[in-house]
Amino acid sequence: MRSRVLPVLVGLALSIGGAAGAWADTGGGEARATFETTLNQAKRGDATRYVDLAMLYLEGEGVGRDVPQALFWLRKGVAGGDTDAMVELGNVYFDGTDGVKADRRAALKLYARAAQLGDPNGMYNVGVTHEGGGGIAENPRLALDWYLKAAAAGSARGAYSAGEAYLNGYGAKVDPVKGVLMLRRAIEMGSADAMNAMGRLYSEGSGVRADHAEALRLYAAAASNDLPAGMSNLGVAHHNGEGVPVNYVEAMRWFQMAADRGYLEAWYDLGIMCERGQGVKADDDLALLMYRRAAESADPDLRQKAQMAINRLEGFDDDESPIG
Repeated sequence: MRSRVLPVLVGLALSIGGAAGAWADTGGGEARATFETTLNQAKRGDATRYVDLAMLYLEGEGVGRDVPQALFWLRKGVAGGDTDAMVELGNVYFDGTDGVKADRRAALKLYARAAQLGDPNGMYNVGVTHEGGGGIAENPRLALDWYLKAAAAGSARGAYSAGEAYLNGYGAKVDPVKGVLMLRRAIEMGSADAMNAMGRLYSEGSGVRADHAEALRLYAAAASNDLPAGMSNLGVAHHNGEGVPVNYVEAMRWFQMAADRGYLEAWYDLGIMCERGQGVKADDDLALLMYRRAAESADPDLRQKAQMAINRLEGFDDDESPIG
């Protein structure tokens, strides 16, 4: 199945043509040529290119962004029974986009239709939708049920989400054994999120025996899969000396890599290091810049501690928070 997972807040699964993903970094001329080829193939009735073409229109790859054209080709794919098209069209409706009003109920119908046809991304997204919002009532039990179905159908994201649900008591009683089992299954499927989550469990000794060396190995595996949270946790390990000797320079390198990828928690940790002079000469002005980046987070807890750090440096508060 042509698919990947977009790292957005709700973690919706996408069903994007493999070629479309590969084109993202190509030059303008090559991207335009690829678009023309895909368009011609789709116009000649090659249904396998409908989703690829739609995604090029949505992402503006080789052509100006054109949502109406993207919707036309996605709907054409849906009419032909393409589950990838159902998932992608559902994703457009889930949050809405240019000229398209968000409609979670329409998204759910499309995901459910794909799920009924055995599509694991459709199953997973049904679970996400049942977490509530946009006029859909939250139903943790149904969300977990669909994550488990998605996992059974081969979805790493489904296995990871089921594992987190068991660990947090979402949709079922807290069950560390089942949680760890599902996270391990997700890791076997290649989930970087699950690698990172298991690393935290080993670091904290939660559900498994504490093992900083194993935590470090899992964080490194997540980071090698380009997961910013894994990079940040490697930074924490090197900063605090968990499984490795304290190394502020290495910690700062990993925090910077995570921050560059949009992980705002890492900006906060960089602020602490700049303020304290760890791995770099102490610089309150630079620390303020880092804390202000972290304060842009949608996470209220991160916003609050970043603002407290800002207030401290501006002379309003002397509170301190540790890294990690």
